[in-house]
This record gives sequence, structure tokens and C-alpha cells, in this order.
Amino acid sequence: MTFKTKLVLFAISSSIILLFVFGLYFYKFALLGLSNNQELWEQFGDFIGGTLNPILAFLSFMALLYTIKIQTDELKLSREELESTREELKASRIAQQEQSKSLKLQNEATKLQIFENTFFQLVNLFIGIRNEFELEIEIQTHSSKYKYKIIDINEFFTVVKPLEKLLYQGYKVIEVFLKMLRKHKFEYDKFNNIYERFTGTYFGQIYQILKFIDDSNIDNKQRYVNIFRAQFTKYELEFLFYHCLGTIGKRRFKKLVQDYEFFEHIILNVDIKKHLLEYDKRAFGKNENILEAYNNLKKEAL
Repeated sequence: MTFKTKLVLFAISSSIILLFVFGLYFYKFALLGLSNNQELWEQFGDFIGGTLNPILAFLSFMALLYTIKIQTDELKLSREELESTREELKASRIAQQEQSKSLKLQNEATKLQIFENTFFQLVNLFIGIRNEFELEIEIQTHSSKYKYKIIDINEFFTVVKPLEKLLYQGYKVIEVFLKMLRKHKFEYDKFNNIYERFTGTYFGQIYQILKFIDDSNIDNKQRYVNIFRAQFTKYELEFLFYHCLGTIGKRRFKKLVQDYEFFEHIILNVDIKKHLLEYDKRAFGKNENILEAYNNLKKEAL
């Protein structure tokens, strides 16, 4: 039953009660019509007041209770609606948070994918540069019949076959350069002044890859440095070791190889050991053999 219907029924019931009281009075006391007697009117007023007042008060009280009940129901309904709205907002907020989290994960995955695509392209480019290394060395007859001496690189090498040229390609060129460095007594700046035209692009690409990883916002940068480092032969690691001790390498290159433990798998030899303390030991990661030698050299230096 609607509120409007209940209100109409209540009004009709109240009107019937009022008509009944008035009808009862006139039926019993005023059948002869309206009187001009003041006392009769006073008696009529007392009757009406004494009869209707309690009834009207009761009806008013009932109306008040009904109004309170209606307000209570409305408040209950409002609370339920508010609770429902609150739950909907909570569910909406959770959905938004999950959506935001999902978008964040998607963005991170996209950024990582873009980073990895660029990273592996740079690594492939580095491998291509290394594989295209080519060093041709002319040789001439030495005093012995079947001995030849290299003359293009300061007569560093002697070969024992009747050749006119030696052609080194790929990472084999690094081995040749290491031999040259030993002849230069590891004075890298002097070596670099002569051979930078061969090695500049090679070391430049190594630096750019390490810098690219260092400048990125990815997690676990060391993982990608390790992937890159795995492309190096033992001769390349040694060659880079000396390069980062030269004037050019010390500027910015050296810090990167130290921060990312680039020489963790370098093979310790007498020549490397002589220059070991020129690096911070974090450059050697967890290589126990090198760290032991490093600490012993530190003690001897004190």
C-alpha cells in the first residue's frame, strides 16, 4: 500500500469519527434543531471538547507515530542506498585500481620490450663491428730462409712460414693488439695514439651499450650487462681492462665497468696483476681468485 493511499484512509477514518461524534450528539440532544440557549451551547462545547479532544489527541499521536515510522523507513532506505552506493564506489575504486595496475604493468612490459629490442640491436651491432675487424700485416724475409718478420707494426712479430702477408680478422685482431701493448710496455696512451683509428669504433660501441643500460629505468640492469659481457673473449676483457686505464677510458668508461662488475670473469695473469689496484675491487665482482690477489696487493702496498 502506497503512502498516499494510507494518508487518504487515515483522513477518511478521522472524518468518520468526527461525524460520528457530532451525529451522536445531535441525535440525542438536538433533534429539535439549533437552540438559542447559551447554556445548551456551553454543554455542547463541553461535550465536544471532552469527547473529541482525547480522540483527536489519540489520532494526532497515531499520526505522529506513523510519521516517525515513515521517516524511519525512509532513513533506513537512505542508509541502504548509501551503503549500496558506498559498495558500488568501493567496487569501482577497486576496479580502477586493478585497471591502473594492469595499465602500469602493460606500460612496464612495453618499456621493457622497447629497451630489450634496442639493447639486442646494439649488441648485434657490436658483434658485427668486432667480426668486421680486419688487420693486414705485411712481412718480409728475415735472415733465415723460412723466417719472416712483420714490418707494418713496428716489427713486433716473427712468423715461420713463407708468407707475404698476415690477415687477422674478428676478435683475433684483439690478440694482435694485446701483443702490441706488451711491446709498448702497457703505455696505453702511446698505443692508442697509433691504433685508435682501428679500435675507436669498437670501444665506442661498448661504451654506448653500457651507458644505454645505465641510463635506462629497468630493473636488474646487471642482468643485461652480464648478457653483454658474455659476448667477450678473455682477450677482449683484457684489452678493455687496459683501455679503461688510459686517459680516454678513465673519464667515464672506467666507472661503468666498475659499477657493473665487468671484469668478474677476467683471467688473472702477471700483466693484469700489475695494474689490479688501479681499479676499485667491485669491478671484479665475486671472483675469489682476483679478490684474494687484490687484497694481498693492498696489504703489501700499506
